[in-house]
Amino acid sequence: MIRSMVISLITAAAVAAIPAIGLLAAEPEAKPHTIACLKKSAEMNQAKITLGQLAGDRGANPRIRQFGLQIASIHKRLNEEVQGLAATKGIPLSSELNEEHKQKVKEFSQLTGHAFDREYMAYILRDHQNAVNEFEEHMQVVEDPDVLHWMARTLPLLRFNVEDARWTKNALQTNP
Repeated sequence: MIRSMVISLITAAAVAAIPAIGLLAAEPEAKPHTIACLKKSAEMNQAKITLGQLAGDRGANPRIRQFGLQIASIHKRLNEEVQGLAATKGIPLSSELNEEHKQKVKEFSQLTGHAFDREYMAYILRDHQNAVNEFEEHMQVVEDPDVLHWMARTLPLLRFNVEDARWTKNALQTNP
């Protein structure tokens, strides 16, 4: 009787462990660099969407409004891509702005006219250049091939955004 109870307990424990073992073997856990990269990308995209929409609403110059809406549109698409990629890796991402970006939105919300345009363009140019630099750094340490592929496809677009922001900013300086 004791022997049959012990066998039943061992069998039950083995049966209970099979699904857990299967889960572990099915998908390896995401590496810390991959998680950090995807989270940073999601934060970056969300900030650029919000600030781009703000520029579309508050920009004094039509070029700024158009540029802001274009940036918002591009980063909405990138955000959808990064959210989907993170979901396949089992990495939860926030759709909320972090405190730093909330503060930046608050600062820009208090600006109007040409002051808004100048500050927005200076910020977005600097921010996109920082994003390019961070992407290049992340590409050196991220090991996940899917994330690396996405980054390799995205990096030229970020570089284009830097040049587009530089061109727009310079055009405004010569045509106030």
